[in-house]
Amino acid sequence: MLREDGKSYALTWLERMQAIALRDGQLVLGVPDRFFRDWVDDHYRPLLEEALLRLVGNPTGVGYEVIDATTADVTLPAVRESNTTTVRPPRLNDRFTFTNYVVAESNQLPAAAASAVAESPGRAYNPLFIYGGTGLGKTHLLHAVGNAIFSRNPAAHIVYLSSEEFTNEFVESVRDHRMSEFRRKFREECDVLLVDDIQFLGKKEETQKEFFYTFNALHEMSKAMVLTSDTVPAEIPGLEERLRSRFTQGLITDIQEPNYETRIAILKKKGALEGFELPDNVCQFIARHVQKNVRELEGALVKISAVHSLTGQPITEEFAAQVLRDILPAHRPVDIEQIQRETARYYKVAVEELRADRRTKHLAHARQVAMYLARRLTRSSFPEIAARFNKDHSTVISSVRKVERLREMDAVVRKELDELEAKLGVL
Repeated sequence: MLREDGKSYALTWLERMQAIALRDGQLVLGVPDRFFRDWVDDHYRPLLEEALLRLVGNPTGVGYEVIDATTADVTLPAVRESNTTTVRPPRLNDRFTFTNYVVAESNQLPAAAASAVAESPGRAYNPLFIYGGTGLGKTHLLHAVGNAIFSRNPAAHIVYLSSEEFTNEFVESVRDHRMSEFRRKFREECDVLLVDDIQFLGKKEETQKEFFYTFNALHEMSKAMVLTSDTVPAEIPGLEERLRSRFTQGLITDIQEPNYETRIAILKKKGALEGFELPDNVCQFIARHVQKNVRELEGALVKISAVHSLTGQPITEEFAAQVLRDILPAHRPVDIEQIQRETARYYKVAVEELRADRRTKHLAHARQVAMYLARRLTRSSFPEIAARFNKDHSTVISSVRKVERLREMDAVVRKELDELEAKLGVL
């Protein structure tokens, strides 16, 4: 698929690199920042090495070098005001904005809070602490805040980095006797501090001490701070109590795993933004199988786009399954206990309730679905399933037939069953 300007989705990333040298059996590519390097390496290394093999005739590796934006041929965007040029803040990725962030029930509060910070930096939710699992969009929101503030005020000094990079800069400043420069950068000159993966400050006593003083200085001057973590402050191991207390002064909010509809919306929106449109059935196929990680969803889209661009093969479910075979969950046998646990979790009821005699409409539906899946996905007989649900076998037969009919006639039930089967790893 091509964008309106004729470029493939893959090329929107690849065109921003430049070849620097062929060194020690590697083609060294210039990239604008570490984030860009990691993304390209994660998603394109095999394709790049395959292309190099065809071009050079022997195996050639790929290396990367972050290029200084002030001297490179490939430079980051700049905003011109009168006779001066304001360069985009280092490490801030202009691809991540609020416009292309898909807002749903799973991330509505953190997205709204991040937008509020961008509109009133230092006054709204300071600090904003966003936590959640890997690949759910925390980093996207950090960049979106920075980009929104930069678009409104190009003169704002925005610092984006990971806690690991903060630690490295601190250690290097101590080693090179440049602590005055370090403190000027993070305390005096900084207007907005965006720190990713703050949990890695845990157990680093000296770095925590420096970050504590940095936090206090910025907070006293009403400078905006947004932090992300994989867990709440109270559960970060080795985090000093005084920092834990500071992190709870503003707003703590979490990003949850996207549901089925949100996953489809993410695929459609990210594809549309790049002029790449997935057929609905392929979109649904990916959404059923890639469930927990927005980054993996985007990675699946990138990989399908890249292989399609290289081979010209039509994008079908079979094509998608082949291209994504390395990231799709492996099929595995399931038992009735697994089905009961997953069904109870999905419908937000207790496993014991599925085996009890309560007959509320919601609980009865969950129980019938569990019985249906037990019959469909295991080799258990009707009497064996009945025994596991404390019911007689005629009840199980009736439940299975009812759900079979609903699957054919009711799109909502069909979607529920598809999601449950995907969670059980059998699609």
